[in-house]
Amino acid sequence: MIEIRHEKLNIEKPYRCIVVSDIHSHLDRFKQLLKEARYTTQDYLIIDGDFVEKGTQAIETVHYLQYLQQKSQRVYVLLGNCEYALDALINDDDLCQEMLHYLRKIGKSGMIDQIVSRKHLDLKKEKPQILQKIVRESLQEELNYIASLPTSIETDDFLCIHAGIENKNDWQNAPLSSFIEKRDFQKVGHCLKKYVIVGHLPTSNFYQNQIKNDVLMDFDKKIISIDGGTGVKFISQLNALIIENDGKNLTFKNHFVQPLPIYRIKQDKFVENKENHKVSWPNFEIEILEKREEFSFCKVIHTNQMLWIKNEFIYLKNKHFYCLDDYIDHFITVHENEDVKVIGLYGKFAYIIKNKEIGWIESGYLEKI
Repeated sequence: MIEIRHEKLNIEKPYRCIVVSDIHSHLDRFKQLLKEARYTTQDYLIIDGDFVEKGTQAIETVHYLQYLQQKSQRVYVLLGNCEYALDALINDDDLCQEMLHYLRKIGKSGMIDQIVSRKHLDLKKEKPQILQKIVRESLQEELNYIASLPTSIETDDFLCIHAGIENKNDWQNAPLSSFIEKRDFQKVGHCLKKYVIVGHLPTSNFYQNQIKNDVLMDFDKKIISIDGGTGVKFISQLNALIIENDGKNLTFKNHFVQPLPIYRIKQDKFVENKENHKVSWPNFEIEILEKREEFSFCKVIHTNQMLWIKNEFIYLKNKHFYCLDDYIDHFITVHENEDVKVIGLYGKFAYIIKNKEIGWIESGYLEKI
């Protein structure tokens, strides 16, 4: 059974601490991040929840975190809403039908799906109660591990918790949902004198006219958000917040991994600067006003914003049109021999990242390295 547990950690100075959140079963990306951040067992490492689901390496990620904790007593793993939901789906008998729905609609490639695939279970033939029982027995070790995780880790300098805390002195006296599912933390804030480090909501959600997944530091509110959207956003990265205290000064650095193919620009292309428009969570419903070969002119239903959306990013569901994910209509100026990351090639256009600037260019300007 999962219970709220807040832990305090006494760290002797100087120290180096790496905080990562929302790995979402992307174990290869996580390993690359630790390597590039030069993690050693002398560092403190905190995983700020949501390390399972939405990726293809859920069970492997759990085992790797256990391995890291066996290698070092300075590794701490916190509970997130995905771990809590997964535990409930598997352990609560009343949710056996919900588990089946989750498998079919949401949890494909997640931890439950991994067991179903390994044991060659037939979702159409197995009774939900039997299916849930088989999954529960197969994942007992992993579920016990999840149930053992603390809700927060607090030091003299900072507090790590998955989603946030209530803005009150006795913040510990709140329901679990407040700690792992809170959505208004960046707006409401907190009353602690130390930094609160959270994941849960991708940082790109907080930018009105750009897609940006970097660590977001609000030094006035003492809130640091580190979820780079891995496993959730079409454009994402996995962030590491690196905290260093030399005994006198506290500093924050960040590093990220974003495994995308690199292309080179073949010739200059100048684009006149115009106002950017962004479609972002949760306002994805659109109305198509004019459809053309490559882009369609659309209105975002809930914001009345007008912009051109690439046709491949538009889909129809229940007679309503939606934008696939966060989207920006920005076109980028590029120069010969510049290297860019390519998010995708769509018809005559490419969606690219140039020095963290995200937008579109004609694909003819690109050559693969």
